[in-house]
Amino acid sequence: MSEQNRASKVDESREAAKADATAREIKKRLSPWQWGLILIIAGILAAGFGIDIFRLPELQELLPPPMTTPVATIPPNVPAGALQATLVKVVDGDTIDVTIGGQALTVRYVGIDTPERGEPGYKAAAAANQALLGSGDLWLAQDKTDKDRYGRLLRFVYTDRGVFVNEQMIIQGWAQPLEFKPDITLAVEFRQLAIEAAQAKRGFWSGDSPVDGAMPYALVIKSTPLRAGPGRDFDTTMSLLPGLTMTVYAKDESGRWLQIRTPDRAGGWVSASAVELNVPVGDVSKGE
Repeated sequence: MSEQNRASKVDESREAAKADATAREIKKRLSPWQWGLILIIAGILAAGFGIDIFRLPELQELLPPPMTTPVATIPPNVPAGALQATLVKVVDGDTIDVTIGGQALTVRYVGIDTPERGEPGYKAAAAANQALLGSGDLWLAQDKTDKDRYGRLLRFVYTDRGVFVNEQMIIQGWAQPLEFKPDITLAVEFRQLAIEAAQAKRGFWSGDSPVDGAMPYALVIKSTPLRAGPGRDFDTTMSLLPGLTMTVYAKDESGRWLQIRTPDRAGGWVSASAVELNVPVGDVSKGE
């Protein structure tokens, strides 16, 4: 076979492949009855005039424009790779229900903790969360872990305006830092923001809220041991340095010892004289 014939067959093969692709594309874009009409016309032209309409460039002009899905633009401050979600419901201060691509999912905020149902400030934290989220779409960014043991997505949450909700809950004083390895990318930043919120007495750090009081929080003001129980007779488990923020859960009978949890989830008892409480000691529940 000559080079000219070989080239001709290659060109013919390419044209045939292009015609097949055109036909498939037309079939996808047309309704069944429209596609059937096209096949009738194509058969008449091919039999009577030897014309393959699927090879005609002009046919492309008759096609309806392809349907396109608008690509959402990621707002400023939102990490690349974040997924768009629709808010369904605010569960509490650090948990929301969303849909992603029509699938219903629960999201637990990475790196923060707010009061649980039945604790002081539960409603206030949920209201603050709702105010930050607004009514627009959300963007969800993963730290390290996809889901927790309850099947909830673990995410940094951003609004369609680029507001970083996890961060703002701490800045406004409605949340404490909470660290679960390996999801601690922003642990240092969150701890510093909590200190600043405590010093500025924002949110729960003011000692109250507009709704249902304030979760007891404490700021370490002098170095102090964390003990296994309420008193100096109990073993020291670690030393706490000034500037650490903690969540307070109970006090002993005397009110001189407080049961706390640190951001890295260390639990124990500290002397009330070593911390600055956001609420009066009398407002802290007694330990069992």
